[in-house]
Amino acid sequence: MPDTGPVPPADASAAPARVPARAWLRPALMLVGGALAALLFVQVDQQLAAFAIGVFSLFMAYWTSPLRSGPHTPLAEAQEGAREADGRAPTIVLWAPGDPASARLQAAIRAPREDLIWVNVFKDPAAQQLLGRYGGERMLPLALQGEDAARIDSVSELFAFQDRTRQGGAPGDATGAGSTTPDLGADPSGRSEAPGGEEPGSPRV
Repeated sequence: MPDTGPVPPADASAAPARVPARAWLRPALMLVGGALAALLFVQVDQQLAAFAIGVFSLFMAYWTSPLRSGPHTPLAEAQEGAREADGRAPTIVLWAPGDPASARLQAAIRAPREDLIWVNVFKDPAAQQLLGRYGGERMLPLALQGEDAARIDSVSELFAFQDRTRQGGAPGDATGAGSTTPDLGADPSGRSEAPGGEEPGSPRV
């Protein structure tokens, strides 16, 4: 399979990472709902409860919004670290603040792990382009191991994905790891016009 290599710096910096407007919908609903609930408690002279609800709604609005920073390593740096890793290459996980599945996975894995590299797609245009090649935000959080990729819903699925891709010299091993970045100039459908089925460099999920 041809090595497409990481996205060139010029391509990655051509446009800033875009935060979709729908990413702000959940935090906005949190704020509005919390404000209405707090107002109701104020009207019945329950100021302490109103204050607690207000604080909680503010926290939840921040936690579910793109404002939450979270762990982030630029995609190019993550790919370089995966290629230079001794032994088994770490798994790159594409995530986004405000995505419920990403939040659940990060809440379950609180401590830093040497076998995981987190990439915030809202901070890295190259990562956002790569995610689009695999299906977009509906695939978050997306785990990348060599040339394999999978949407992860839980920690057990993440560990199972790592074991599956690393067995028997799979692309997840550092000695045989290929680039996780598909050719962004290729046909987005991932199909080759020549007879024979899939294009050899198309992403595999």
